[in-house]
Amino acid sequence: MASESSASEPWRPVLEKAKALTGFTGEDEEVLRHAAEALLPCAAEIATDFYDTLYAFKPTATLFRDLDQDRSVREGTLRLWFVSLIEGRYDDRFWTWHWLVGLMHVQHQVEQVYVMSMFGRLQGLLVAKAFEIFEESSAERLIQAFIRVTSCLAALTVEAYHHEYLHAVNESGLKGPVLGRMVAMEVQKKIQHYRRALGPYPVR
Repeated sequence: MASESSASEPWRPVLEKAKALTGFTGEDEEVLRHAAEALLPCAAEIATDFYDTLYAFKPTATLFRDLDQDRSVREGTLRLWFVSLIEGRYDDRFWTWHWLVGLMHVQHQVEQVYVMSMFGRLQGLLVAKAFEIFEESSAERLIQAFIRVTSCLAALTVEAYHHEYLHAVNESGLKGPVLGRMVAMEVQKKIQHYRRALGPYPVR
């Protein structure tokens, strides 16, 4: 049964390892939930800062241009993500969505350095907001919870990239110039599978 679960939900053993190593617990979830109301007004500012950074950096700005990405849509999605994050309702749908993020980075050939760097950026933004809004002791406890959960999310995103890319390579059975196209096709199948199963964002 465990092997069947790992095959159908490859994110689950990754999350278990990430939680154990980061120390993320239900207590952290409670801390985030209690802070959610005060943090909600920060969602728009954080989303704007996040994409200001990406659009000011030529390689990532070029990526968005090549993908014909609408910035307002991307900011709206990030706001929804931030709300779902600080509300602290971390069910299977929440974690599966973040595995899907890793898949989408494979599809668009997004470098992992961008992914991890922007997780760090988000952590820095939240740290600053926590100290603006809360007393020092409360801010420190909130920051600990936020860093733990975002570290778990970073682990899921990176491992999804690695796991699903290798799976796609194995499934394609090809080498050479056509391999990239075949990998993209296999990844697209997985993305469609998760989207059908999860329904529209945000996770609720």
